[in-house]
Amino acid sequence: MKFPQTLWKYSIFLAITTLIVCPSISGYVNQTSKGKVPSITPAKKLLGNNTWVYAVALSSDGRYLVSGNYGREIKIWRVADSKLLYTLVGHGDAVVSLAITPDSKTLVSGSWDNRIKVWNLVTGQLIRTICNHDDDVEAVAISPNGKWIASGSADQTIVISNLLTGEKILQYSDGNLVKTIAFSPDGQTLVSGNEAGKIKVWQLNNGTILKKLEASNNKVLSLSFSPDGKTLASGGDDGVITIWQMPSGKILRSLRSQAGTVHSVSFSPDGKTLVSAQHNGTIKLWNWSTGEMGENFLGHSKGVWSLAFSHDGRTLVSGSADQTIALWGSFSTQR
Repeated sequence: MKFPQTLWKYSIFLAITTLIVCPSISGYVNQTSKGKVPSITPAKKLLGNNTWVYAVALSSDGRYLVSGNYGREIKIWRVADSKLLYTLVGHGDAVVSLAITPDSKTLVSGSWDNRIKVWNLVTGQLIRTICNHDDDVEAVAISPNGKWIASGSADQTIVISNLLTGEKILQYSDGNLVKTIAFSPDGQTLVSGNEAGKIKVWQLNNGTILKKLEASNNKVLSLSFSPDGKTLASGGDDGVITIWQMPSGKILRSLRSQAGTVHSVSFSPDGKTLVSAQHNGTIKLWNWSTGEMGENFLGHSKGVWSLAFSHDGRTLVSGSADQTIALWGSFSTQR
């Protein structure tokens, strides 16, 4: 799906990327439970994205922040001093999905140009281009062992590719435009969410559908596993976040944000907190086990499209249609 030209013109009026540093994420949850409202103070503003930021990712070693935007660019930032290291070009359309290997050495990008690109994260050099889809690539994910790329596409397929060679290993037919995918933490299964509001659980090694889940959303836009793999969160265009027990597929609860479309959901690395990116520009924190909604993070002026936690859980990154990237939480500059 492409955005109309009017939206493109609307999205380029600002050319500033903002990095916002605040107290720790767990601190927000604790303060919220005590009825206190945390303060949010901008720390730095850097020249950067001049268009919507669709995707963000943090390397597991905490060194690199990566963003993908509507202007076909990928930007790699050094977290320690917020320095922009590289602007990567090569995609022919918006970069809408990013994934980084567990060893923090390789970056994978997915674009509406139907292509997947594999990059050296440290040097910014292009390693290879993978052409395993016939339409927009909407989502990419890397297996926990770092060997496989899963990609979901508007061509209604999911492809498993060899990360080292780009070879297509398996192809699953979803039957609808695939908006989001996620590997289970044990790497044995893959979940996908599509434009028809369906979630499917796939056996990774043979493409067998293990379970079909009916989300309340018209479109499932984001999926996230808890670190132990026992819980799955889904979010979509009706503003509802569904919490699923896995592998049974039982609905544990539904969380209603009242803030429009949920573009992204993510569990914190300790599994205690869920965050959601909202179309109204807010980020919401949830105690998913009780359904209690915590404080809003207020720092974006337009819809928040993507979220990523640092490996240690101390930093949350968000990318927005307001052309900014925000870093929430304390982080060490000692690497």
